[in-house]
Amino acid sequence: MNAELVLEKMVHGGHALARMPDGRVALVRGGIPGETVTAELTNQKGVLLGHVLDIKNSSADRVVPPVHPGLDLGFVSYERQLVLKRQVVQDALLRALKREVLVEAVAPSPEVWAYRHVVQPVLSAEGGLGYRVPDSHDVVLMDVDVVAHASINALWQQWRALNAPKGIRELVFRSNDQGEVLLSLVASASAKQYLDFAHALIQAGVKGVSYAKFDPRGRFRSGSERLAGARTIMQRYGRFAITVSATNFAQPNPSAASRLYERIEALGFSGHQALDLYAGSGVIGMHLANAFERVSVLDIDRGSIQRGQQDAKRLGIDNVTFVKADAKQVRISDTTELIAVDPPRAGLNKDVRALISGSRAKHLVYVSCDVATWARDVAAFEQQGWQLQLCEPFDFYPHTHHIEMLSVLSR
Repeated sequence: MNAELVLEKMVHGGHALARMPDGRVALVRGGIPGETVTAELTNQKGVLLGHVLDIKNSSADRVVPPVHPGLDLGFVSYERQLVLKRQVVQDALLRALKREVLVEAVAPSPEVWAYRHVVQPVLSAEGGLGYRVPDSHDVVLMDVDVVAHASINALWQQWRALNAPKGIRELVFRSNDQGEVLLSLVASASAKQYLDFAHALIQAGVKGVSYAKFDPRGRFRSGSERLAGARTIMQRYGRFAITVSATNFAQPNPSAASRLYERIEALGFSGHQALDLYAGSGVIGMHLANAFERVSVLDIDRGSIQRGQQDAKRLGIDNVTFVKADAKQVRISDTTELIAVDPPRAGLNKDVRALISGSRAKHLVYVSCDVATWARDVAAFEQQGWQLQLCEPFDFYPHTHHIEMLSVLSR
């Protein structure tokens, strides 16, 4: 059904909230709070969801969006995006805590365009690159990715001329500040079918090429292997240059992430022992190493732990211990004064929250990429005797609804 709506506010997920004449809430994509729009709505499990069809009074902050299906706030000026993201955090906390909390202004990304050092496009049957439309199998092909680093776009634009073999379904590009690029081929054919192509890519200037068998469950679920060139490249995050690969996670926006890591260090916590959970290769733990006698870094991914160990040795950081383990099974030492967590979008489950609250740690540094699960966890921690002391949003992903949260809870 279609309805004329006055958009009230932005909420988590990139939706603008409006109310139907009968009081029901509608969540609409493509609109800016303050606009009156005509929206097409469908009832999905009791929730009215939709998208803007027509705009009756356009916001002064509306801009022409780039051709990129993943930039769901690309139609909003960047200055307004930052304001809306802060309001989303405020709204999430109000819902979770039932009180207003001071939320700092969103720290902008140092680069508003060309900020992504990791992209994962689809390869069409005709050889073009693009991205799937959210909640769809449709692909929008693009000549350039406006949010990808310049070195990735240079390879993107010459891709068709490289005459890639058949069977490649997706690509993963990883670049660094120096312009070096790693490339992983996600393909349905066997690895040996791409060996010659991998060496041709090295001749074309790619630093390293890897292969992953296409798996409908997700990229790299079936592992990966090197085909040619380097396995890793170096990228600076905050004070430290660490190794990154195309097949393991590291923040896609290094300059924005660096500001967050440096901010953690500047918080001034110190003591005998700190614990870094869901740590990846331990960048947060490394930034705590100067202030604590010992730091334990824990992650379930073996490759991330191995890279972290190698990076720490190269950097001369000798008071950080790296452990491959599941956070749900960790034993937290009684001498641990600070715990840092950076979990996936699902947040912390109740078992991990119970482990943290059952420890003697006085401070919890919680970094999150999902406002909704973060606010849920903050509310759960406050019920267990913690109090939210600091809430600082960072914009790692301009032109999208995503927000990175830095927060501190203390006993």
